[in-house]
Amino acid sequence: MARDYKRDAIRLLFLLNAGKAENYNKDMISTYPYVFGGEKRLQAMDFWVRYPDYLALELISQHEKSGDPAKLKIARAIYDNGEPSLRTIPMLRKHFGAYEPLDTALALLECRGLVRPERRKTAVGHSHFFFLPKKTEEFCDMITKEFPLLDWYRDRSQLVVDVAGPRRGNELKSVQHSTRQYHDTALMNYIPTITDLVKSKLDQFGSPA
Repeated sequence: MARDYKRDAIRLLFLLNAGKAENYNKDMISTYPYVFGGEKRLQAMDFWVRYPDYLALELISQHEKSGDPAKLKIARAIYDNGEPSLRTIPMLRKHFGAYEPLDTALALLECRGLVRPERRKTAVGHSHFFFLPKKTEEFCDMITKEFPLLDWYRDRSQLVVDVAGPRRGNELKSVQHSTRQYHDTALMNYIPTITDLVKSKLDQFGSPA
């Protein structure tokens, strides 16, 4: 399946912008006031954008734990709107789960001054950071005004950030691995959708009021 790197770049940019935090590095803050931490976290969030049915399943799980009816309503809307058929962008199962190299898509953003990726050595390996200038937020606002169809990616990125909360990449990956269809996918095969599983879960709650 041929990759559309421009589409990947736009999708990642919305995720980075939605999930950004204040950058407290005094040497960088004037140029890059925001930062997104963790490549694994970014990959896990991107998976939920690309697989709406897995996002719906997590929303159902959070509804079961919290009783928040809004989460169930969003999960039902994802299913009723046919997003698993219309919006899914398949990802391959690699050794540690869904993964795709981000280098090319990020390079498209970096050359336009919209993100500065950094890989830093730590005591236990490496950590990835994505530093964002102020114009990243301005660019996201501009392109959604010029291309209203991109509103879906902006809104979905914010939803995914809200669903992920403060959890780190390893925690998000663990949640995704807990679904058998994801975990049992053979290496270098595309992870299947779970529309039937989501429907069965929704059916347990009956028809919406």
